[in-house]
Amino acid sequence: MLDVLKGMFGAGGRVNIERRFSIACETPQGSMSRVYRATDKETGRTVALKIQLPDKQIAAESRADRVTRPPEGEIAMKVVHENVVRTYEHGITTEGARFIVMEFILGVSLKFVREATKTGLRGKVNLLAQAADALAAVHAAGFIHHDVNPNNFLVDHHNNIKLIDFGLAVPNTPAFQRPGNRTGMLQYMAPELIRRESTDERIDIFGFGVMAYELLTNRLPFGGGNSLQQMTQKINVAPIDPVLANPRISDDLRDILLRTLARRKEDRWSKMSTLADALREVNPRREGKTEAEAS
Repeated sequence: MLDVLKGMFGAGGRVNIERRFSIACETPQGSMSRVYRATDKETGRTVALKIQLPDKQIAAESRADRVTRPPEGEIAMKVVHENVVRTYEHGITTEGARFIVMEFILGVSLKFVREATKTGLRGKVNLLAQAADALAAVHAAGFIHHDVNPNNFLVDHHNNIKLIDFGLAVPNTPAFQRPGNRTGMLQYMAPELIRRESTDERIDIFGFGVMAYELLTNRLPFGGGNSLQQMTQKINVAPIDPVLANPRISDDLRDILLRTLARRKEDRWSKMSTLADALREVNPRREGKTEAEAS
């Protein structure tokens, strides 16, 4: 039995991935990692097995703070919520790569929901409220997600949403709030990140606002263009009025979106938990519009 365990875990507690897991297929998730659908031979359950790509991780960390952040798996295990993917285990493979074992979610991204489904306005707002709950749990656990975008949320066949990635998350502490950590997707990046100012959890609220605006209007709030144009617009130009982008949404929903997208963090919606409540209470449709018209 001891020899079997040594074969499964390797020297120094490192895990032999090929012996421990039966890999079924690779999923499209992850930009800095490979994510596989696999069977854990120890438990028999189907899991999502995430193996980090060392070169991508090193590149991301070089753009972030000099302070060493906790491993992604350690952060993920501390965020427990029904709208956050459950993390079972994390460690290091016998090849020296970090790995994470998570629940397997059969679903599609919020990007897919926007591009390829006919989900109505109320349904989209419900998904956003769940996403806000997930981010509120991240903040309550003491972290900044740092990479809020529609690819990092999966929607299952019951219309439940799951936050699935903590690859760029950092502790919400002074050491990680200092200027300089410009990581994440440019389209969803808060102005204070672009200006290399100090940050806090409100960068997630701005990223959420961009994601929500895009889901509800099918366009980005600051237009397209090249990277320099996008950066300049966020810093100097107000977002396009959501009602102009989608005349079907109500004024109350418009006001929520604009508060999440405030360029000054002091003017921005302050807490994800109250944002989730507001989204559940708002009437998303302009009076006189049917649900079909508001899709």
